[in-house]
Amino acid sequence: MDSKKTDDTTKKLPDRLRKSWIPLAAVAGAFTGFVSASLRTRPAPAAGKTGPSRSKNADTPSPAVAAAEPAEQFRSRYRLTSVLCEATSPHPFKHSLADITVGPDDAIYCLGDDEIRIFDAGGNLLSKWKVKSGTACLEAGPDGRVYTGSLGRVDIYNTLGENQGGMQVGNPNRPAAVTAIKIYRNEILVADASAKIIHRYNAAGQHLGVIGDKNKTGSFMLPNGWLDFDIDSSGIILATDTGRHRVTEWILDGTPTGSFGKFGMQDPSDFVGCCNPVNLAVTPDGNIVTAEKVIARVKVFNPEGTMIAYIGPENFDPNCTHIHLEVDSAGRIITADPVRRVIQIFSPVVEKNAAD
Repeated sequence: MDSKKTDDTTKKLPDRLRKSWIPLAAVAGAFTGFVSASLRTRPAPAAGKTGPSRSKNADTPSPAVAAAEPAEQFRSRYRLTSVLCEATSPHPFKHSLADITVGPDDAIYCLGDDEIRIFDAGGNLLSKWKVKSGTACLEAGPDGRVYTGSLGRVDIYNTLGENQGGMQVGNPNRPAAVTAIKIYRNEILVADASAKIIHRYNAAGQHLGVIGDKNKTGSFMLPNGWLDFDIDSSGIILATDTGRHRVTEWILDGTPTGSFGKFGMQDPSDFVGCCNPVNLAVTPDGNIVTAEKVIARVKVFNPEGTMIAYIGPENFDPNCTHIHLEVDSAGRIITADPVRRVIQIFSPVVEKNAAD
């Protein structure tokens, strides 16, 4: 590990790297806008109400073509049970909401407004502290320490919010775009969206290897410049491969073990747009939760890749390009909408026995 000192030059991407992405970003943005306009669904009407009637006036624009909605059995498996950090709450995020994670005792750790806030499972604020500007993601270790990621660096904080140093990530000439961090046993795994791989480090900051380079392209395909991953209870790494519209599976030594998902514009279990799913989390029982942009929605798949639940776009801002995800020990799906700057908790619905 190095000292607490950081290099201010890592706060901005090199001009040559930034400029090289401008044409691609423009193309991807145009495509995303086109698909969004054609697929975006309208919010579902409230119970007991009907949606607006369609006018036959020739001057009235035709409604957008909506993607097929899943059966009610998929939509009814989770329900919204709590919302944190609303504008009217005691602790709103005023400028940004960048990431969330779950720590010991199912505490909810939030990154926004250049600070970390920790809430207990019931939504009560426990503590908060400032972090440096440009921090993009966070992870809470089993010992309560917090790991934050920024361009080319991971910083570590103790339970009191005191910076305990950290480590540089990636090549000094090409600093890592750190977009996700996970702690697994004695290792720190770091998603690098610049190199399009996942780095493995030990607790001393020594590089142990990479995940994601054993495929035809030698890396993940990330047109959106974002890489997310999680680890299940058996040590399988689940990662987003957005350009391929897949969730990919790996073991720790970097060997690929499987994948699921495909591009599609009508089947709600498929992934739309130029690059989805964007975010991902794993439930305690091994199901995989994904979040998409273009149609801002969340889906749950079983380990075989079959969709088993769906949280629709009526719950999120339609302009949301990231729905950050976490799952706690009770199986609650915790989402962070950075456009509305709110955290929403969706609880699994317990099915009643027919005999009850």
